Amino acid sequence: MEKELFEIYQRNFPLIVRDENTVRRILSDENNRIIEERDARHKLIGAAVVNKDALLLFCVDAKYRNRGIGSRLLESAEQLVKDCGYDRLIVGAGFDYITPGVPTSKRWFASENEALNPGLDETASDFFTKRGYIHAWECNCFDMKCLLTHFAKGSPQVGDVVEGITYRWAVLDDLEQVCACTDDAYSDFTEYYRQEGLYHTDSPTRVLIAVLGEEVVGTLIVTVGDERQKLGSVGCTTVRTAFRGRHIAVNLVIAANGYLEKKGMKEAYLSYTYSGLDHMYGYAGYQICIYYMMAEKIL
Repeated sequence: MEKELFEIYQRNFPLIVRDENTVRRILSDENNRIIEERDARHKLIGAAVVNKDALLLFCVDAKYRNRGIGSRLLESAEQLVKDCGYDRLIVGAGFDYITPGVPTSKRWFASENEALNPGLDETASDFFTKRGYIHAWECNCFDMKCLLTHFAKGSPQVGDVVEGITYRWAVLDDLEQVCACTDDAYSDFTEYYRQEGLYHTDSPTRVLIAVLGEEVVGTLIVTVGDERQKLGSVGCTTVRTAFRGRHIAVNLVIAANGYLEKKGMKEAYLSYTYSGLDHMYGYAGYQICIYYMMAEKIL
């Protein structure tokens, strides 16, 4: 079943950038409840994957849309969630996420540095809006990307010192200082920085830090993608509260861009972020490529 679910995900979400192993792990979670629609030949043509109060995957193959299949799947998902004792259904991020919300070209609040993926429209968000769902955030949610061939030549580079702050790779001995920084800045990110594999020099995913004296004042997780896609990523940016306003976050991202470009990456990606950060990441060449409706409905 996981294989079929992954294949229907691939057919229906061509614009989504998500690690294949992560998607497969989510789709095979033991707590998933799967509602399916099949054609006369028993091929999976529509699916809803529910986990607790979250709709992790929801799609109908293009050929079979506008026939009521999506409405039936959603009604069944809502009833399943109610039967499990929940009073709301959220679409997207639950215990983990395949997409943070419903992919769309629609923005709910003002934004900047926008260059949406061709082919993106409001069809999916309109579907949920017509059925009583609202965008539950008081800001936009979106992904961003950067063409490294245009924006990887800036300063600083990894190893540089700017205004007394050193931008370098973290090693395992830095872990507690790194987590002290993330606890101060945004504690929800700390768990991601506690993975010891991020501090190995041969890891494709590493922690870039900004250091003043003995204190870590900024952090960023940087990932080199595979040779086929040539797509790197950055994320989980943090800066200690007392050091904000000094372009530390921007400098971290610019240094990461240069590193990714040297590793052969053509683009860099930033997922699941929100209003305000479009301005900051814009300094480093990132543009919004897809919005998400953080859809929610009280049942």
